[in-house]
Amino acid sequence: TESGSNRLPLSPALSPEGEREKLATLAETAARLCKADLVTGMVGEFPELQGIMGGYYARAQGHGDAIADAIRDHYKPVGQGDDVPSAPVTVAVSLADKLDTLVGFFYEKMPPSGSKDPFALRRSVLSVIALLLGNNLRVNLEFALREATALLVVQNYRKTVKETFSDNITRDQQSSKIKTFQNDELFSYIAKHHHRGSDILAIARSAIWICALDLKKSLLDFFADRLKVQQREAGVRHDLIDAVFALGGEDDLVRLLARVKALQAFVGTDAGANLLAGYKRAGNILKSSPSGGGEPAKLVEGHGEGVSPSDVQKNLAVPLHHPADGSPPRAGEEYALETALDTAEPLATAAIAAEDFEGAMSALSTLRAPIDAFFEGVMVNDPDPQKRAYRIGLLERFVSAVHRVADFSKIEG
Repeated sequence: TESGSNRLPLSPALSPEGEREKLATLAETAARLCKADLVTGMVGEFPELQGIMGGYYARAQGHGDAIADAIRDHYKPVGQGDDVPSAPVTVAVSLADKLDTLVGFFYEKMPPSGSKDPFALRRSVLSVIALLLGNNLRVNLEFALREATALLVVQNYRKTVKETFSDNITRDQQSSKIKTFQNDELFSYIAKHHHRGSDILAIARSAIWICALDLKKSLLDFFADRLKVQQREAGVRHDLIDAVFALGGEDDLVRLLARVKALQAFVGTDAGANLLAGYKRAGNILKSSPSGGGEPAKLVEGHGEGVSPSDVQKNLAVPLHHPADGSPPRAGEEYALETALDTAEPLATAAIAAEDFEGAMSALSTLRAPIDAFFEGVMVNDPDPQKRAYRIGLLERFVSAVHRVADFSKIEG
């Protein structure tokens, strides 16, 4: 990996303080040697010895245990029940090998199709998942896939780019070469941004998700599907994984599953089931509402745009609550829900930031009684437009608060 902010995060357990550079050097050496035994007569005659023989050869040539063990074990885990490596150099090489394989086949548009998976790509994904979860590795998966793709692109295009922009090439020859690749979006992007002495890897990083968004989506979707299969076998509901994935931006599998497991425990409680029912009711009302939601905060803190306190008081349902701060009066159920949201939202946000997902669920559970009372006490789609807009705005805020944890619309039941 590169130095600086682009580096992949490593678990402290796998990257002891002060040893990162040393481990990176060992991993690079192991990665360069890990496939060398494939050309030997021994592995040619006994393919099941791949990796194993490489480990023996590495030791015989004077390489240390970390490198030899990484070469021996970098294919692991191979299948269900296989040992999951935990040595940092081995984990690094194993992950790099599998990510490179996955990116390569998807880049060439050769993903598994139906029941056909001749290159065992599904198994590779499950192996990556096992490595990350088994070692509690906090890795930004999207970043890792982008890095692997960028390296592949550079490998494919470096020679062509250098030839195209060589000092020795004429302008006509350059134009001819560029024209040859005019339908290649990646090459066109790299060619456009390439300058003498520029870093093609840095350009490729930018080009990947700009020019290959379908690759990003297909790879991440592939991981999501395999994760659901693997977790379903472990007793985790697939709809809850969908609910967390639907939020977007969550590709740290360790954190994602912690959130999913907290969500599964929560929806199994009465508070969780009732909150889910309230959410679905709110969602149905918002979908069928003839007008968009209002901004409850404006009606409370100011008086809305062009809305006076007397107008609000005249149009809100009774019984009215008269806030001490002088803001417009509103129905008791509205005030109770708004107050609960004022408390629950910051608590849930802080808990999620601290990765205390049980705490976030607990904060949201306080909305159960206020949302039930709201539905019982007021008519959301009131004929009066001010009442309707304000109440719909409250429901939108309620839905937004719940979405801080998961997209409850994906949850069955």
